[in-house]
Amino acid sequence: MGPRPCPRPRPRLLVALLAGLAALSALALLVGGRHEELLSRSLPLLLPHRAGRPLPAPLLPAADAFLLLPPAGACAPRAPSLLVLVASAPGHARRRQAVRCTWGAARLAAELTVRVFFALGLPADPSQQAALEREAAAQRDIVQGRFHDSYGNLTLKTLALLGWAATRCPGALFVLKADDDMFLNLPALAQFLQGVHGPPAGLPGRHHVPAALYPESAFPPYCSGTAYVLSGDAVPSILSAARLEPLVPLEDVFVGLCARRAGITPQHLSRMSGGAHVPPDPCCYQEVLFSVHGVAPAVMEELWDSASPHEEACSRLQWALGLVRCKALACRLHS
Repeated sequence: MGPRPCPRPRPRLLVALLAGLAALSALALLVGGRHEELLSRSLPLLLPHRAGRPLPAPLLPAADAFLLLPPAGACAPRAPSLLVLVASAPGHARRRQAVRCTWGAARLAAELTVRVFFALGLPADPSQQAALEREAAAQRDIVQGRFHDSYGNLTLKTLALLGWAATRCPGALFVLKADDDMFLNLPALAQFLQGVHGPPAGLPGRHHVPAALYPESAFPPYCSGTAYVLSGDAVPSILSAARLEPLVPLEDVFVGLCARRAGITPQHLSRMSGGAHVPPDPCCYQEVLFSVHGVAPAVMEELWDSASPHEEACSRLQWALGLVRCKALACRLHS
């Protein structure tokens, strides 16, 4: 008797295998990841959850708190539905321009109106100030606070941008804070938002917080500072709680402390990546991810092209395979 021919894969078995692959990839999407890397445990949404203790008046900036500001009518005649505040630095002109030329150029995402502004402090080299003033005059999107721009002052930068939003651009439905090396898939994120109306504290290094400033052994749940979304009505509560919390230098932890005091609970969203990006993949960036971190200016345009809508949407199979590819490439990049 000759050798038996190899059996052909049965269609039902193939479908079952693909379904299992999609289920495993979805499970990896929800629970996998390292630190704050791709599809990991970032906490991007801050939404009102329960009533906290009575709070004082919001901590709003003084009249002379800013050196450079967008025009008085920057948010006129109506506040945008989605206000994007990008934390930048004086020397990051190329990053800002990359954002303006890609995802930051959008004025409408899904059915949400969008405006993007950049927040920064005073340059260490005073000679950079003239270039910043020219950029601010030309672009009309710079918010510069009167504090030295440094890692230790990131909390002051966040307070400055939230304070500016509360006083100069109130009424936004959502406020998104992001770093200037973040790529944001605004169309996909806006479509999601339309349906929506922590590590140990004592680690050494730049993330260390002295016990005298923060005596607790662990931080409360907080959003990765790379990108998170606040509902517009949460901003005054965060600024009110800011009067009562220690000014820890980790801005994302500080916002988490304010959120806890205000009775606001962070919510996990695995489609916000707190870490590395992967090579462009239309079915990954267009269909799966809302944001990725660590994107160089030269790569921003390529990623924007990958996330832009194409003639044909990704099929369910392409979506699942794109998700697996995202996860596999991220693991390979950080193994």
